Amino acid sequence: MKRPNTLLKVTSILHIILSIIGLVLTLAMSIFAGSLVSMVFDAAGMTGAIGAGVLSTTVIFVVAAIGCVLNLAAGILGVKAKAMACRVLGVILLILAIASFVLGISMTDKVGTIAAMAVVELCLPVLYAWGAFKEPTA
Repeated sequence: MKRPNTLLKVTSILHIILSIIGLVLTLAMSIFAGSLVSMVFDAAGMTGAIGAGVLSTTVIFVVAAIGCVLNLAAGILGVKAKAMACRVLGVILLILAIASFVLGISMTDKVGTIAAMAVVELCLPVLYAWGAFKEPTA
């Protein structure tokens, strides 16, 4: 009888919970960001530059939504214990977390704060990938 992979199940449930929260917050922020960007550009007197601000915030929210959906898919597949799909998604999530860490450090001068946040951000994808590679392929 096969023992359940507890590490994969727990990290998958965390992925599901955090991705749903992320999707809700992303949708809420996308609703308010358009009005916020237009208010900032109106206050600065740059009415012609609104398009660039709206475009950049739209790209940010689309990327955030894609990340949340990818995490949600990883969580659902992890709960169902689909070993190969979990391994692929685990590696993808790990690469994205490392890329986020590198971009975060390169874009700010507070390296200590970003490094501490990145360690926390890297924990879940590392544990998920580890659990996925421990899952036997059936």
